[in-house]
Amino acid sequence: MKADVLVAQRHTLETVIYDELRKRIISLTYPPGTMIFENVVAADFGVSRTPVRKAFVHLAADDLITILPQRGAQISNLSLVKVKEAQFVREALEISAFSEVARIWDSNREDHRAAETEILDLIERQKASVVKKDYMLFTQLDEDYHNRIIEISGNSTLLSMVNHMRAHLNRVRYLELQEAQHEEPAIVFHQQIFDAIRRNDVTDTAEKLRAHLKMLEDIRDEIFARHPTMFE
Repeated sequence: MKADVLVAQRHTLETVIYDELRKRIISLTYPPGTMIFENVVAADFGVSRTPVRKAFVHLAADDLITILPQRGAQISNLSLVKVKEAQFVREALEISAFSEVARIWDSNREDHRAAETEILDLIERQKASVVKKDYMLFTQLDEDYHNRIIEISGNSTLLSMVNHMRAHLNRVRYLELQEAQHEEPAIVFHQQIFDAIRRNDVTDTAEKLRAHLKMLEDIRDEIFARHPTMFE
């Protein structure tokens, strides 16, 4: 087998393992404090330890695990300070990106028409996930919606930074979805934000997005108080 094919396969395995472990951490299948081990994960996926080790490195970079030499890795506790810091940075970055998309949006452009179809489909799939009460799916579709709009801005560095910020936020958001049941208001905001983008209304886009991102700040401290063992 050619070397480039082997490299591609290893990269694919690493990505699959990273994505699945990230999903388990965000959905709290692996609660904060849980220990995970390379050999156990490798056996679970039927692979060698190499792609697992690389996936662990990426998860550690996301602040989702702490690698303990010779002992495995521990799922990181949720941090109230980090959540608030990540929320602040995410808000600033996303408002900048969404405002730029509202400024440049052109329904006559073929790529923007294609993006419109994708974004409207994401909103419809979000509605279906609410009916099913599939919180993990809704979390992923919500992330896909935000990512797709940021992609239109053409700023790949900003997209990477926002995704890093979200890694720590998403576990808290999963708890919030289960307890606050704010999915339907979130979908309304998604539609309103995209409507403002298509009108090239930069101000309304920024205002709606800011309100959307701040929607749960009032109840976040209550959620922290109900789950003290998960937070540091």
